[in-house]
Order: sequence, then structure tokens, then C-alpha cells
Amino acid sequence: MPFLTRLKQLPYRVMRRFAIANQTLFFGCELVSLSGVPCPEGLTAVQWSENDLLQHQGEEHYLDESHATWLGDGRAICFAVMDEEKLAGFAWIALGDVPGEMNHDGHPDTQLPLFLPDDTGFVFHVFILPAYRGQRLYAALMSYAAEQLPDHGVGKLLLTTECTNRSALRSVNRMGFREVGRAWLIKVGPICSVGYPEQPFFGGVRTGAYVGDLHERIND
Repeated sequence: MPFLTRLKQLPYRVMRRFAIANQTLFFGCELVSLSGVPCPEGLTAVQWSENDLLQHQGEEHYLDESHATWLGDGRAICFAVMDEEKLAGFAWIALGDVPGEMNHDGHPDTQLPLFLPDDTGFVFHVFILPAYRGQRLYAALMSYAAEQLPDHGVGKLLLTTECTNRSALRSVNRMGFREVGRAWLIKVGPICSVGYPEQPFFGGVRTGAYVGDLHERIND
């Protein structure tokens, strides 16, 4: 990240130490524009079933039975990279309306629902195990997803990234994603400032309201 950009973000970084602050960048990409990155030798990309997920749930993988329900009700698809029977990493693609629980930075007030056109999937809950990082597995997962998603009627992908996450920003730009919108929430006590992308954006995507914003409206 350029020095001037980091300098401009300094007040935001300071704010995050004592307030609820989230500045989200939206990135979008046509599947045909994704850079093709194969899995490294010895690793294999697969689409998971509920049973596959349940076999690998646990704190070390940030997966539990609630995630299996996303697969069971068709709200999301999970793609994983396997090292024989060992899990190397995974990425989720949500379809249709995306609840705030699938789009946040860990604080309940930063949950931001999304409403997607039928041809758009939302990338979320991406995790690469530490032993497999640095091998471009995120890009390999997206490349594999791009091969499978047309069968689900999906031709475009959308994702969100926190604006200071330099590693994620480098990865998504290198894969071919481009910024298509921004949203933010800054909340200090009773004072709340929010912003959303122009509606709609990226071919029909709409956002709901931050949970923190809704709380303010209710309290008003």
C-alpha cells in the first residue's frame, strides 16, 4: 500500500482503537476476467458437501455445524483445497440475499446485508491454514470456483475487504477484481456516521443498512 494512502488512513486506524469503525471496499469481477491460477502440485480443489464440512469442523478451521446449514439450504457453496485428506483452505460463495452474518468484520454492528442479482455470487469466509499460505490458494480457489459457478447461473463475483487489509487488497487486485463501491460505519457512543455505495451498483447489487445504523434509527 503506498505511503500516502497509509498516511491518509492514519485517523481511521487510530479511530479503530477506541471506537466501532469499519471502512469496507467492494470488489467485483466477471468470472471470465479472473486470472487462472492452478492448485500447487499435490493439492486438489473440490466442492464440499455438508458431510465434507462436518468432517473438518472445529476451532482450528473456524467451521461448525451452523456452517453446514448454509450448504443444506442452498444459501451458499463452499470450495476447499485439500492436501489428500487434510484441509488446506476454503472459500464460500453466497447466492441470492446475503444476511449480515455473512458480511462483517467481527463486530455485530458492522453486519451489512446485501441483495444480489441472480447472476452474482458473494465471496466470504475465506481461510487458508497457516502452513499453506504464500501459495496463492485464494486465487486457486477462485479459479476453480469460476469453472463451477456457471452451472449455478453465476457469471460475476462480489466481495468486501476492510480498507487497511493490505494482504487481501493485493490478492484481489492480482486476481482481477476491481473496486466497485465503498461503505463505512464509525460509531462513538451515541454518535454514528455511515455511508453506502450508490444504489444499485455492479449490475444490480444493493445493500441493506449496517446493524449499527439500524440501532441508531430505532433509538432515534
